[in-house]
Amino acid sequence: MDTAKEYWIFADESVQDGELFSKFFGGCIVPAHRHVEIESRLSATKDELGFGKELKWQRVTDQRLADYQRMITSFFDELRADRVRMRVVFQDNQTVRRRQQGELRHEPYYKLYYQFIKHAFGLAHMPESDEGTRLRLFLDRLPHTEEHTKQFKNHLAALPLNLQLRDKRLKLDPSHIAEVDSSEHVLLQCVDIVLGSMAFRFNEKHRIKAEGSSRRGRRTMAKEKLYKHVLAQIRTLKPHFHPKISTACDPFPEGAWSMPYRHWLFKTKS
Repeated sequence: MDTAKEYWIFADESVQDGELFSKFFGGCIVPAHRHVEIESRLSATKDELGFGKELKWQRVTDQRLADYQRMITSFFDELRADRVRMRVVFQDNQTVRRRQQGELRHEPYYKLYYQFIKHAFGLAHMPESDEGTRLRLFLDRLPHTEEHTKQFKNHLAALPLNLQLRDKRLKLDPSHIAEVDSSEHVLLQCVDIVLGSMAFRFNEKHRIKAEGSSRRGRRTMAKEKLYKHVLAQIRTLKPHFHPKISTACDPFPEGAWSMPYRHWLFKTKS
């Protein structure tokens, strides 16, 4: 990826209360000066495939499976060219402690989202710049109250003061932390598909059968095929990739920044 004066992170969330795995967050990082060309290429592919609406995991059907597969291939072409990098974080329900007494529902959501932004993209290992590096965050619409989201954004805005990031001279203006409509950002839509596929497969939704039926539905089978396609794309970048464990940094620790795709199985401290 180009060394840039400014990077943009696009982030989204998926299943928060899965039966087996929960709290899925995903995002991608791009150099700001590359964003327009990347979005233009992905939008051109989307238009060529005849997608009139927003690309979403929930809209995957048997009829459009091949089109979604091609769209994901185009997205991973950007990763293979090292113009985009993607990260995913999630929790295994077996490793999560019971919610502490008095802890509100929104608190673990924002705590993990903050950790995701802070650590998953390897900001502590990004190239140093004498002038500093600007960062902008584009978050898909947040689900909680204005008060809670304001507190969350204030914590994010303080990231440059963190001891692990201070030497990077990171610049993150509070006005550069924005909630956006994913329908206007193809990158976010691609993140949604990859993230949704992981939440689907990790929670064994591929086994679901319609009530009273001995067979799985066409949409369920299509989604499983799309998940397998996503996994195959990831393995063009890391052949022995295991989706349910944290991806080892290669090289360590700089790979936290430079690797094109990584998973992070988040575990709370005992």
